[in-house]
Amino acid sequence: MDPRPRVLATFAALGLAAAFGAPDDKAFATITEADVAAHLTHIAAPELEGRDSPSVGLSRAADYLEERMRALGLEPVVPEQESRPASFRLPFRMEREVPLATDCAFEYRREADAPAESFALNEDFVPLPICEGRAEGTLVFAGFGITGTRERYDDLARLDVKGRVALILEGEPRHRRLFEGAEVTDAADVHGKIEALVEEGAVGVLVVRRSPAVPTQAADEAVFAPARLGYRYTWAHWNDGRSMPNFDRRPGVPALEISEFAASRLLGEDVAAVAAKIDKSGKPASRELDQVFVSMRSAFERRDVEIDNVAGIVRGSDPDLANEYVVLGAHYDHIGVDPWGRIGFGADDNGSGTVALLELAEALVLDRPRRSVLFAWFAAEEDGLIGSRAFCDAPPVPRDSMVAMFNMDMLGRGDAGEIYVIGVRENPGFEDTLKDAKKLHATKIKKVVIGKGRGFWERSDHHSFHAIGVPVLFFFENYPESENPDYHTYRDTIESLDLDKVTRSTRFLYNMTWLVANADERPPAPR
Repeated sequence: MDPRPRVLATFAALGLAAAFGAPDDKAFATITEADVAAHLTHIAAPELEGRDSPSVGLSRAADYLEERMRALGLEPVVPEQESRPASFRLPFRMEREVPLATDCAFEYRREADAPAESFALNEDFVPLPICEGRAEGTLVFAGFGITGTRERYDDLARLDVKGRVALILEGEPRHRRLFEGAEVTDAADVHGKIEALVEEGAVGVLVVRRSPAVPTQAADEAVFAPARLGYRYTWAHWNDGRSMPNFDRRPGVPALEISEFAASRLLGEDVAAVAAKIDKSGKPASRELDQVFVSMRSAFERRDVEIDNVAGIVRGSDPDLANEYVVLGAHYDHIGVDPWGRIGFGADDNGSGTVALLELAEALVLDRPRRSVLFAWFAAEEDGLIGSRAFCDAPPVPRDSMVAMFNMDMLGRGDAGEIYVIGVRENPGFEDTLKDAKKLHATKIKKVVIGKGRGFWERSDHHSFHAIGVPVLFFFENYPESENPDYHTYRDTIESLDLDKVTRSTRFLYNMTWLVANADERPPAPR
């Protein structure tokens, strides 16, 4: 049956001007599951290391979002000025303990009287949080630095580390049987390893940050060219019942994370190959390297660091309404890597919302509504909505020009035919619009749940906009939280998602955006 008569009748009932017609079929058709999967392959890749705020991985995600907006032709949210070019970045600041660059160093030499060779901070090495000080001594390779377990495996057996700098590998052997196989155990905890090495007399520790165990799925290898080594400001804490190490007890010796390149220089052979051999055999390969002398130091200071929200505009087609904005938002950060080396891929939270926003941008560029649409990706949501609050404290457009804000946070779990919407209680005027959105293009969303999920009302970025008086809705996958056992765990991967559900939800958001951005009247203020 041709749905066009029913759709056109809906438009007439909504009072949309005939001159602006119906939503564009071709624009809507650009929202595809294949595109959702392709974007998620980039955003939730292991190389982005969980997109912590701040992190190198988060910066790489921001680069990808900016590249896509430029390719689609979105308008930069910060216009060109005499002193700076146009930009899609909206930087804000948050306080963190950061390495003190003037007092962080790492060098080595192979002979006592040979000149030292230096490594570069943020390329070859970064300090390990809370592990500061100075040390020098000959090197010992201590495998994974694991000792004192019930496994028949001990990297420190018959190895003298007293007065030496210990070089160890991140995590634990990737062996099919040892240490419960693929499931990482407490033996991988980097802080536990350092404490054990200090007890054995080590004066400093170098931790090799290994390449991710999960191979990249990206077709575009250029996106994942080797990145500089990024300092990990915080550690991820999973909802899996495992307690975190005691970070109040400082080890008293410096510890640095180093690249595989730097470790290979120290060992005189490919450290990745050495690690792979231990993975396969399940046998330690520790040894003393008396000819290698290492000097290292690290220190920290507490100060503000800069992080980026990312945003762009599809300019409205109606000169009278183009200075009003429907804001579409999603946070693109997650919670990083834990002390066991496990990556929080954040495919659902919130890779799903992040890529939904990209798909909506592509569609709405082709079918510009009367009002402008402001696309905003927020950082530091996981830290307490810091990015969206910074956005709302200094919005790139006048506050009273933002007629609505739709937030997408976790769209990939639960019944593919349902979407949960929070915020109708505060914005009852949207209830009819939600019903009308089901009558436009077919999205396969059969049920819009609006009476549940109050526990999430203050937990995502829409609430920052509600606080400044903008009408908001929060689009979410399901309720309650217990229906998603992988929430805030390292198991939140692309493979665990229903990409069809993400696609259906994105299409429903297209209908909602089209209706609100083309309506004659703006939504009423929230209650």
